[in-house]
Amino acid sequence: MPNSEMQNGALITRDAHVALAELKQLVDRATEKLRTAERETVGVIGHGCDQHPLQTLRDAADALQSPKFEAAVSRAKEKMQSALNWHLGLQRG
Repeated sequence: MPNSEMQNGALITRDAHVALAELKQLVDRATEKLRTAERETVGVIGHGCDQHPLQTLRDAADALQSPKFEAAVSRAKEKMQSALNWHLGLQRG
């Protein structure tokens, strides 16, 4: 059974994983909006459709410029650095 120091390291590393997964979800949502805009663009160009991708593109861009996204990036960086520091022995008692 791992000692408490190893358990602490596992928790720190898990926190980094969770933070990165949260960031990935935000990126995945923006990616899906961009895919939708691509399909809308093809529809506009290929079929003379009245649907324009501009709003969908704006939504995707806004998602990547939002405070929520910036906070998720910062949190992921911070948690990743904490995990690295722990594994390098910089955060141990």
